[in-house]
Amino acid sequence: MKRIAMIASGGDAVGINAAILMLIQHKGLSALAFHGGYDGIVEQSFFELSEREVRSVLASGNNLLRSARSRLAWNAEGRQAIRQRLRELEVDVLVVFGGGGSLKAARLLDEEGMPTLVLPMTIDNDIGATDYTLGHASALSVVTQALDQLHGTAHNMPGRIYMLEVFGADAGHIALSGALAGGAHAVILPECPLDTHWLTARLRDCIGQPFGYAVVVCAEGYPLENAYVAGTQGVSITLGKTLESSLGVPVRHTILGYCQRAATPSVQDRLAATALGQLALEAILADRHGLLFGFQGTAMAIDLRQVATSKRELDPQLVVAARNLNMIN
Repeated sequence: MKRIAMIASGGDAVGINAAILMLIQHKGLSALAFHGGYDGIVEQSFFELSEREVRSVLASGNNLLRSARSRLAWNAEGRQAIRQRLRELEVDVLVVFGGGGSLKAARLLDEEGMPTLVLPMTIDNDIGATDYTLGHASALSVVTQALDQLHGTAHNMPGRIYMLEVFGADAGHIALSGALAGGAHAVILPECPLDTHWLTARLRDCIGQPFGYAVVVCAEGYPLENAYVAGTQGVSITLGKTLESSLGVPVRHTILGYCQRAATPSVQDRLAATALGQLALEAILADRHGLLFGFQGTAMAIDLRQVATSKRELDPQLVVAARNLNMIN
């Protein structure tokens, strides 16, 4: 019987419970789970999960693997401690749920002798090797619901600009998709330099007839004077002060924040996790490792050594759609 270890690493994102189910239900596998990401392997005790327990939380935003950002995985001594602990537990394969940084650490561990597999987990959807990452659609459901509600209050109290700041780090996938799905009048993206004169004119038109108000989505990573710093929020407030001064109308801010991470897992995320979990199961049983499971048109295995470190670019069709709707300059 093969033994696997499972961790979630980096920023949390929902949907992974469906992939965990695919792994733990197989009678030919023994699965050890760790909280705390890579560091948890060394610093915490493992636990085991039953199929009944996993099935009971498929619809929950509470992941069965608690995530954390790692210290140990970024130096040779730390990775040695991780490998040593897994060898002591007679683990054959390490399965990692995580984003870009976690992927790089997994590749190093695999190259250094610990067979490792990765399932992409980040709401930012910014890993260049895959079209989709687990958690993205669920986060978008929170963004679009917030926009629906902002349109309601804006209809009731017109003559204002309503700004919604969303996650995404230095990538604009959440902002762009959310703005399109939620009917925003403008969207501010890290990838698109902002023409403030255009934005002022656009919002002035919206506040006039027929809308009477304007809803703007702002990515947290839009650079102002300095480059984006991870964990920094509030760029919409700075931009809003400029708009308020230029237009002479009130600007109201909503920073959506961490509620984007733990949404109810969407159907898309549950099915995507199931598909990737099945691929991971097949790889484990076939003694294959050093793989990222992602989507390039369809679900597939990608060699970790060939995974590009560049970020995924914005969908060009969505960018064109946003321009046609006069949402970006």
